[in-house]
Parts: sequence; C-alpha cells; structure tokens
Amino acid sequence: MKIGKKRPEPLSHDSMAIMREKARQQGYYFIPELSYWSEDDREIYLQYVTQFNILYIHGMSSSGTSETAERLRRYLPDDVIFSPDLPVDPDEALSMLQELVKREEIDIVIGSSMGGMFAQKLRGYHKILINPSFHVSRSMRKRLGVNQFFSPRADGATEYVITEDLCDKYAALECHQFDNLTQEERDITFGMFGTTDDVVNCEQEFMNHYGIDHCHRFEGGHRLNERNIKWDVWNVVDTIREKLIDEYYKNNPNEERE
Repeated sequence: MKIGKKRPEPLSHDSMAIMREKARQQGYYFIPELSYWSEDDREIYLQYVTQFNILYIHGMSSSGTSETAERLRRYLPDDVIFSPDLPVDPDEALSMLQELVKREEIDIVIGSSMGGMFAQKLRGYHKILINPSFHVSRSMRKRLGVNQFFSPRADGATEYVITEDLCDKYAALECHQFDNLTQEERDITFGMFGTTDDVVNCEQEFMNHYGIDHCHRFEGGHRLNERNIKWDVWNVVDTIREKLIDEYYKNNPNEERE
C-alpha cells in the first residue's frame, strides 16, 4: 500500500459530496484529503492517492486476461491489478497464489467463482469473494474430458482436460477450506452474491461461516457485467480501502492526517 501526500486544506461537506460523485463517474475512488477535483488535475491527483496492490483470481475455464480483470483495471486505474493464469492443478494454483500475495505485498484479494474458493484460502488478507464456488469438484465432475478456456492464457493453451483424479484433488482441498477460520479472518472477508446467479449458490454456506454482516447482494448473475464492476465491486473495494487507510494511520501515529 502506497500512501500519498495529503493536502491540509479542509473541505466543506458539499465540496466532498461533489468530489465523490465526480470520482465515481470517472471510475476513480475518492479520498477526503484531496482538496479539489477538476478535469485537468489528474497528475496532481495521482500524487495524493492511496495505491493498492490487488490480486484478482479468475474462475474455472478463465484466465488472467478475462473481461472482469480488464474491467477492474479500467475502474480502479490507480491501483495495481495482478491477475495471473491459474494452474489447472489446485495444489499448484494455491501454492502459486500464496507465494504471490507475499511477494507482491497484496492489499486486497478479489476472487470470482472458483477464484473465490482460492481467495478464501488466503488467510490474513482483506478479500472479496464474488459468487464463490466452494464446491468446484461438483461442477467439474459434470464436465469430464476436454474443456475450452474462455479467454487467452499466457502459455497459449486453449483447452484443458478434467479427469476424475483432478476432481478428487479439488474435493480434497474443499474439505479443509474453512479450517483455521478466526474472528479476525471473518472481519476482513466480504462475500458478494448475484440475485440472479443460477450457476453457483453458496450464499448460505458463506453466511454459516462468516455471518450475515459481510454478505452483500447485487443485481446480477454469476458473471459480472460492467455495472457490477463499476458500482457494486467498486463500493466494497472502497469500504476496505477506507478501513485500511484508517488502520495505516493508527499504526503510524507520527504521520499527520489532515
């Protein structure tokens, strides 16, 4: 997390409301410490923002170049979005993600569908699980054989094979996905569930483990559309952002926050 410089000039309530709306319209996030906003102030603005490292974990049959990843970059332009291709093997995928979040000092993890299951396993990180699929193996057993990737992958692969052995590996991982779940972990995890999702329905299971307070519903299906990214996901990211900024200044009391 990179905390930018802060301007000392106070803002009126009306000015803050105007700035927040302009920021939302342009796909940016708003911070109260920025003293003004105009069309020509982007370079100045970038000196004062808080930049986050965000990991996006894609779903089954997808890749790091998915449309969701590209939309996240569009509507969170001042953050760094990491969106790697997941190995097909679940153990390899989890190991890669565990190494990546440490190496890149990830602030927020966002996982969609199967990616939500992997995100849930990354303990100690603020995370957003979007229509998480906690039972990937069940879906896979219905798709045994050759399957196509929905979007291009870095290694050029266009298809992968689902076998019973692969399904068993996912099932073994799923059996222990809620192990070591502390209250602290519950407090930093958000679940987002589309009201018309007819592919995966793990909302009740999420609430059983995390409670209803961090469960958010949005108008949409299993796959996120542009509005879902621009408004629904953006709002939850903004909530976490404000919390992390508050924690930063609490842990760094010698730094002034105007």
